[in-house]
Formats: sequence, structure tokens, C-alpha cells
Amino acid sequence: MLGLGLLVRLGRQVLAGTGGGLGVLPVGFYRHLVLAALEAEDFPGALRHLKWAADPLLAQIMVFRLRLLSAQHRRQSEAVQDLLRSELTAARREHYETLLSEEARALELLRDYEVRALDLAAAGREILRPARSWPGPLTVPWP
Repeated sequence: MLGLGLLVRLGRQVLAGTGGGLGVLPVGFYRHLVLAALEAEDFPGALRHLKWAADPLLAQIMVFRLRLLSAQHRRQSEAVQDLLRSELTAARREHYETLLSEEARALELLRDYEVRALDLAAAGREILRPARSWPGPLTVPWP
């Protein structure tokens, strides 16, 4: 039994390596990869696997996490701007300007990830939506 478990685990690792980006594995496997990537804050990896998970709830969780991080970076940018308004030495000012440009870059990346996640959430809803709506209550004539 132990050998079978190792064989299954090895097969999963091989399939994840070769077919992980192809969408040939079960949806649950991709959900697991998305959650692991979100935990590690690997947003490009989460987006890559979210495409195959086709789960709008996971996409919304990711959007929520990205918006929280964006708010945190905005607060940090405001704090750095406040520091720049005070009288500083030239070296300090240059350091704070570098920090401010890095915060702006982080905000830009987070916005890009958010847009991509929202697109995947919309695509996931389209996949889950039935092709046509049910015509109404089912009525069976009484014999």
C-alpha cells in the first residue's frame, strides 16, 4: 500500500510538471495550486492556475486580497509623501523618492493583476452559467 501511495504521488508530480499548464489535470488540482500561490503571494502563478480552475469565487478572493494590498501600498505612499514634504537632506530625499517610485510600481502591478483576475472571474461565471435559462416550473399533467 505504501508503494501505491508513492506511485500516485510521483505521478501527480510528473503530471503537474508536464501537464500543469495545459489544463489536463482535474479542476481541484488547479484550485489547490491557486490557493498555494495566493498563500505565497505569487500572484502571477495564481493567475496562471486560476485560468484552469475556472472558479469565480477564487478569483473574487484574489481580487479582495489584491485590493487589500493596494490599500496598504497607498497608505505607505502617502506616508512617504508626507516625509518628502518635510525638510530633508539630499540623500534622504533621494531615498524617499526611490521608495515612492517603488510603491507606484507595486500599485501598478497590483492593478494589472486585479484586472486580469476580474477578467478570469467573468470568464468563470460564463462557464458556470447555463446555456439557456430554465423555461419555468415543470408541470406534469395529472393522469
